[in-house]
Amino acid sequence: MCSVLSIGNFDGVHLGHQRILQRLVDLAKQQGYRSVVLTFDSHPAYILNPEAQPETLTPREEKQYLLTTLGVDKVEFIHFDKRFAQLTAKEFLEEYLIPEFKPRVIVVGYDSHFGHNREGDHEFLARWSGQYGYNLEYIEPVEHEGVPVSSSRIRELLHEGNLQEANSLLGRPYTLLGKVVRGYGRGRALGFPTANMELADPHQLVPRSGVYLSKVQIRQGEFFGLTNIGVSPTLRNDDKTIIETYLLDFSDQIYGSPLAIKLLRYLREERMFQSQAELVAAMEGDLKQVRAMLNEAT
Repeated sequence: MCSVLSIGNFDGVHLGHQRILQRLVDLAKQQGYRSVVLTFDSHPAYILNPEAQPETLTPREEKQYLLTTLGVDKVEFIHFDKRFAQLTAKEFLEEYLIPEFKPRVIVVGYDSHFGHNREGDHEFLARWSGQYGYNLEYIEPVEHEGVPVSSSRIRELLHEGNLQEANSLLGRPYTLLGKVVRGYGRGRALGFPTANMELADPHQLVPRSGVYLSKVQIRQGEFFGLTNIGVSPTLRNDDKTIIETYLLDFSDQIYGSPLAIKLLRYLREERMFQSQAELVAAMEGDLKQVRAMLNEAT
């Protein structure tokens, strides 16, 4: 079956990606073909530059969900390994993309690349369009303050703690995915029981340490929360970063349950307190601030 197709990493599925995907879906509907996205099951940098320890914005599960929510008919995950990394753009085009998906239109953005040494871009695709019988649609980048919206820029913003701008470029709250695991129970002893998260994808980017207003999705529903990212210096003596959330108006045991933490607002830096009493007072202050924010919003 013929298709309208796009290829890319689509990490973050941000506003720039969404413009490409909207055009992809619209063209497919107009021409009566299926819309197809070719993406990768892991970040290519894991193979191309493993020492860089690349971080992803969207684990595979979330990427699949976001792409299908935007109307894409088929999401094809390519296994990116050393063999695939050596394929030239021409080999990938004629041995896989054309015979497998029969594209009538290929839609790409300014930063779409594939093939060895990233030689496959919109200019490459334009050169071969006549021979292989497809049209090329090139989508201009979405810009923010004169700079193209990009996954790398969003990663920088999250590391800086500039959550508001990162969420703006994503078009939604940045979300951490994982499951609830047992912690030390110290939060419960202080009157603030927390859900400790283990990430589903250990490579997912963890934003700057601090306290965040969040909205948490669990099996029982959605709840606002206070999420702490950091080392909890008042209560612990190691430097392992943990993600723990106090859920407002919820007290059930949920160990082992999947959860998604949508980060809504960066509230403050993580601090070292002189005593547990000071820590509790600060948490009570955070909670009061959050409830005031939520009351204003409603």
